[in-house]
Amino acid sequence: MAEPTIEGRRLTLRPLAADDAGALLEAVTGSQEALRRRLSWAAAEPTLEGEAAFIAASQAAAASGSALTWGLFEAKGGALAGVGAFDELLPAERGHARTAFWIRSGRTDRGYATEAGRLMVDHAFRRMELRRLSARLDPANRAFRHVLKKLGFRYEGCLRADKRLNGRWIDQECWGMLRSDWVPHKPVGRRS
Repeated sequence: MAEPTIEGRRLTLRPLAADDAGALLEAVTGSQEALRRRLSWAAAEPTLEGEAAFIAASQAAAASGSALTWGLFEAKGGALAGVGAFDELLPAERGHARTAFWIRSGRTDRGYATEAGRLMVDHAFRRMELRRLSARLDPANRAFRHVLKKLGFRYEGCLRADKRLNGRWIDQECWGMLRSDWVPHKPVGRRS
């Protein structure tokens, strides 16, 4: 399954390429403090080799059809604003994907998470014809919860002490959206 490029008004979602490793390293390094609070993989010290390995693994997962990962690039200037992904795509007959994305420090509070989320949700239901999307989050992550609500996800419950993060077990809120919950957004396109 090839990852398509998805054009939004302020963002372009495109597959990460090998030559994006430097930009990804810069984004992860500059956001590491915030990322460590939410994502277990951010505990490791970022390296160019590590980011290149992540990109290669993302490309392999896309080729196998098990996941899709996009770099979230600003339409003006092309800077990497974050990363978005659909995981758990196999087996395909389930028609489900788990949604995840992060926005780099210095680019938050600009509506990028909402725009990227809308583009991804619309792609999931319109192009991929999925039946369901889900997301998990640390209950302390109010910003992601707010974005999920704006996108139309519904709270489905809490998995208590489900994930180990920074040496402690944390709860994970479960959020979901069915195809029948989805309200398609009109493609906005870019303004010059």
